[in-house]
Amino acid sequence: MRFSLSRLRHLFSGRRAPSSALLLSRRQVRQRRRLRNRRVKAILAGGLVFGVGATATVAAWTDSENAEGSFTAGRFDIEVSVDGTNWTSNPTMTFDAGNMFPGAKSYAKVFVRTSSTTTMNGTVKVSGGGITNPGTTIGASLAYRAVTQSTTTSGMGSVTCTENSFTGSPTYALGTASRIPLKTAITSNSTQSLSKQATSVQAYCFEVVLPETTPNAAQGSTATHTWTWSAESVAG
Repeated sequence: MRFSLSRLRHLFSGRRAPSSALLLSRRQVRQRRRLRNRRVKAILAGGLVFGVGATATVAAWTDSENAEGSFTAGRFDIEVSVDGTNWTSNPTMTFDAGNMFPGAKSYAKVFVRTSSTTTMNGTVKVSGGGITNPGTTIGASLAYRAVTQSTTTSGMGSVTCTENSFTGSPTYALGTASRIPLKTAITSNSTQSLSKQATSVQAYCFEVVLPETTPNAAQGSTATHTWTWSAESVAG
């Protein structure tokens, strides 16, 4: 088979490109890939930097300080005296009266104050315990009342407790012009003030009466009654 020279030229005119041209094209492809990777890495790096920056905006240095306080409980005690000389921390008074007869009256003083070691002022009120099942003894018939006044330790000697203590306009702690049956348990509706460190004294005067209507069955019987003072400290 014969080929003409023109056909041979046409055949060889479609020869492959030089290898250097192919190498250049591959290099360009790799460069483009590297560039793309760099862009992706740059974007990721930018995201990391942004994340750190976002965390830093909400973080702050912190510090705390402590303050200490010391606390000491105050002291509050009361004392009772029935003679104005001897004081006891037992805030009760037992009233004993002998040889009573119908119409007889008996009087007794009681002094109340805070102790010398008390660090707070306070208030005090008195209550009567009553007599359970007095039967036909004089405890079923006896009646009483009590008035009070404020004084000082040096002024206790001038405090009197007689029938005259209930005339005029006294301050009643228990009862009024009408007496309370001794058998009845009762708590005073009024409170009295006490100053700290025994600087004030509250004086009470009790009047106990055996009414003239007491039955003969009460002869020779006895009765014992206890009053109690309850105190409470106040602020200031």
